Amino acid sequence: MNLEIRSFVNAGDLSKERIILKALADLDVGDYAVFRSGVGAGRREPTSGRKIAYWFPDEKVQVNDLVVLYTKKGTSRTKPIEGGRTAYFFYWGRDEVLWNDNQFGAVLVEVAAWQFMVPG
Repeated sequence: MNLEIRSFVNAGDLSKERIILKALADLDVGDYAVFRSGVGAGRREPTSGRKIAYWFPDEKVQVNDLVVLYTKKGTSRTKPIEGGRTAYFFYWGRDEVLWNDNQFGAVLVEVAAWQFMVPG
């Protein structure tokens, strides 16, 4: 996987709560999704069951760029940062914090294949 979770920032404060991810290679962030998951035995694994998910929109990012996912509502944007890198800001659109305690963790998934269908 060429994208990694680096840190949680301001967990529990909706106006600032975010996850920082870093690109380890050139990639399309639209190939990734983040899931909020309960924490399993020994806090080392996610639990199965119902999840809240955020699938990133298609956006090409370069190696060492940062991908910042805010919990709150907002409009996606980019910002140049030191070293010629770029920070990409995305917004989950939630009205409540997601990372307010250590009973929940983030699962980053590279979406290699998927199927879509609409009923009817």
